[in-house]
Amino acid sequence: MSSVVTVGLADSEVRTRSRRLEHAGWLAGCCYLRIYAIFQGLLKSLHRLNDHFGNIYINLGAPLSVREFLNAPTESTERLKPVDLQQLTPAQFENVQDLANYVITLQQKNTVVTISNLLALVLMQSLMKSEVLSISQVLIEVEWMVGVLRQLGASVFENDVKSSVERVLVVHRSMMRVDQHSRLRLVSSEIMEVSADVQKKMKGHIIKAETMVNAVPIIQLQLYVNPVLHYLVPPAVLCVIVARGPTSREQLVADYNRIRTMLRHEFFHLEKTEGATFSQALEYCLQNGVLATEDNLTFTPGSDAKLSYLLKWAIWPALSTLLICADVMAQQTSCTHKQALTLVQAAAEAGRRHPYCLSLDAGACCCGGLLLAGALVRDKSATEQTYTVSPAVLSECRRLVSSVLPEFEVDFTATNPVILDQKLAARL
Repeated sequence: MSSVVTVGLADSEVRTRSRRLEHAGWLAGCCYLRIYAIFQGLLKSLHRLNDHFGNIYINLGAPLSVREFLNAPTESTERLKPVDLQQLTPAQFENVQDLANYVITLQQKNTVVTISNLLALVLMQSLMKSEVLSISQVLIEVEWMVGVLRQLGASVFENDVKSSVERVLVVHRSMMRVDQHSRLRLVSSEIMEVSADVQKKMKGHIIKAETMVNAVPIIQLQLYVNPVLHYLVPPAVLCVIVARGPTSREQLVADYNRIRTMLRHEFFHLEKTEGATFSQALEYCLQNGVLATEDNLTFTPGSDAKLSYLLKWAIWPALSTLLICADVMAQQTSCTHKQALTLVQAAAEAGRRHPYCLSLDAGACCCGGLLLAGALVRDKSATEQTYTVSPAVLSECRRLVSSVLPEFEVDFTATNPVILDQKLAARL
């Protein structure tokens, strides 16, 4: 009997070991296939290492002492508590917010303006004018942009502009291209089908396929323009205010501060330093012919049309989005944040405004700006972020923005000669 049991145990152990060996072999096979797939993917991706992805610029700013900035004591009773029980007083929390805001301004000052940003500025201006530029004209304009931005305090790390432009055109060949006549052009997107699946992924208004063909590359181009706009915006605000007619210094200061507040989420700045920023921007405009004055009390447009044109179109997309947002909210009593963005997108598409107005981020920034200006009030009791309109304040904001908004007649469709059809680009 015992021998039968012993034989039974031996057979069971053999079967168990056999299953273990089979399982081990299966695992080994899976590991082999996984390693093979990774190795095969690595081999396929090696050719990508030969591609040019541009340059990375690292600009180290001066060290910042948090203790000195906050004027904080070396010891605190809160440090004796466990981390999860430590608390900030309202004053300390405000100090932390001040520090965060200050760090953002340091990032702005230390950001290096690249040749990609400058080329995007030139191409966007070419698009605004519907004027195709030869590559030699592009180089002249880039050099001029370098001078403008350096005078405004920007760090431009480029010496050989020609070779840098050639390099950037290789990196961004899917967005901008030199055609067979050596002219710089913006490449359109491929037309896509706005299927039900695509519509589900859209967070706001369902944008038409024909709108997206040219809107997408223009928005992408605008994203390369945006990093340098915090240098251009202060003088640009002064330029568009005075462009509507002779303006007193008192009115100029008031309108400047109001517009800067409404655009604060789009172009971040510190409120406490705005006085100095205004003075510097005004001095720049006077020295460079953007503004003129005889008594330093009343200001009129200056004689430099080229620089004034740059400043006006640079701020135009943001002001256009802000006005659309104000127009949309003027028709509401209250609405959620998501509803507001959907309505802004729909109005931007229907009005054929600058494609950047279709950006959800731009719309959100403008809603935040109207909130700061008091034109909207956030309903804190609602489960979803909801705005309630302050009609009188919103009306005043609309009046101000519409009075300074530059007038441009721009064709953002494929009939603009600067836009290069995707099919033609593929053959170049």
